Amino acid sequence: MSELLWQPMGAAEPACITVDRLGAPRCAGGMCTTTRDLARVGQLIVEVGARCARQVVPAAWIEDITRNGDAEAWNAGSFVPYFPGAAMHYRDKWYVERGAAPLLFGLGIHGQNLFIDAKREIVIAKHSS
Repeated sequence: MSELLWQPMGAAEPACITVDRLGAPRCAGGMCTTTRDLARVGQLIVEVGARCARQVVPAAWIEDITRNGDAEAWNAGSFVPYFPGAAMHYRDKWYVERGAAPLLFGLGIHGQNLFIDAKREIVIAKHSS
């Protein structure tokens, strides 16, 4: 992760990730980073996966998250009441408010949030508890 994502996206500080009893990283969470580096993740998505003319993550992956979630599965789920009237889906650990200018966001279990409005080039990263 350090060589393929963290360093190429320009992270300023090392990050930590929770591992299981065998030392394998958790894929669904457990990452600790600075708020600024979290914002850099969002900026990488705003820039369609590229930084300084280097493609760090595939643009097709970002497009897949943004466009290909299952709205019917979302509507059948338990989070609908938290987003009343919003057209939503969830894909690859990202929440997406659907529409002409989709809003991507990630929610951590202890008040960490990352909101990305790529069309308006707005990234908001927040850490709290």
